[in-house]
Amino acid sequence: MSDAEEERESSQEQRENQEPTSAHSSPSVSPEPLSLQDVGVRFQYCIAAVEDLERERDDLIHELAVLREPSLEAVRQAHEEVVQAFGQRARVELERDALKEEIRVVRRRLFRVTRECVACQYQLDNQQKELEKKAAEREDLETLAARLREELNQLRETFSQQRETQQQSLQTPRSRRTSREIQERRRLSAELQSLIEEQHSSLEELYEPKLLQLLDRCERGARALQAVQEELQKLREETRPLQAEAYSLRLQKCSLQEQISLLKKKRGDEVLIYREQLQELENTKREIKICVQLQQHQNKEMEELRKSLTQELAIYKGCLEIYGQLFKSVTKKE
Repeated sequence: MSDAEEERESSQEQRENQEPTSAHSSPSVSPEPLSLQDVGVRFQYCIAAVEDLERERDDLIHELAVLREPSLEAVRQAHEEVVQAFGQRARVELERDALKEEIRVVRRRLFRVTRECVACQYQLDNQQKELEKKAAEREDLETLAARLREELNQLRETFSQQRETQQQSLQTPRSRRTSREIQERRRLSAELQSLIEEQHSSLEELYEPKLLQLLDRCERGARALQAVQEELQKLREETRPLQAEAYSLRLQKCSLQEQISLLKKKRGDEVLIYREQLQELENTKREIKICVQLQQHQNKEMEELRKSLTQELAIYKGCLEIYGQLFKSVTKKE
């Protein structure tokens, strides 16, 4: 840029040095006709001035391109940084959405497993209550059976005692017994035998269905208890993998919660960095805008200078045409 300014200054000095020598020979100022030598000098001066103006125009165009290049490069770099920031933000949002979906799936699975576990626990509690009820019924039946066995044993003992008494009374000497006593004893023995038979039959009629029912209930209770125990064992075996899975899911939940907290912290840091980058980009954008405005102002000045140089060049071209016509007219006269 300094070389171009030096060349412009040197060309201006040459024009200023040449203009005093040729100003008095101008056709608009001097009424005297120009000689062929003066016209040739003026023509050479105009050609040199046009070359200087063209060179100055090229230098100005090159200088304008050089001045535009840093601003364009800064704008391009800022645009790339903005695009990278938006791409990073989009990737972070995609990762966040993927993690949210994964957490939602894990929560849904954990809820399903928890619901199944609660249902199994409810069934287990019901089975335990039913088992306790069956055990209480069995104890009641065993108590009733023991009481009936005691009553039966008492009846048997009473019957055996009465029978022994009758046998002893029958085994006494016949001399001591009268026929009336014998008949009375026979009658009593028959009555006792019939009473015992009636009691035995009534006891059988009264307690045999109950005993059979109790035995049946005991057998059914034992079978039901065995089935309940088997089902309880089966439920326990089925609950073990569910408990292990629930434990693993709890561990996964803790791990995911830690990952979520880390991701939230990371996202907060990234948001803070993104805001700082955005603020820096805003500042850079503001600076670039100021630079662009300054560059536009310089470009405007350059454009005005180019227009003035173009006008000056047009004036010089017009002068050259006039001098050429004068030179042709002078040569024709000679």
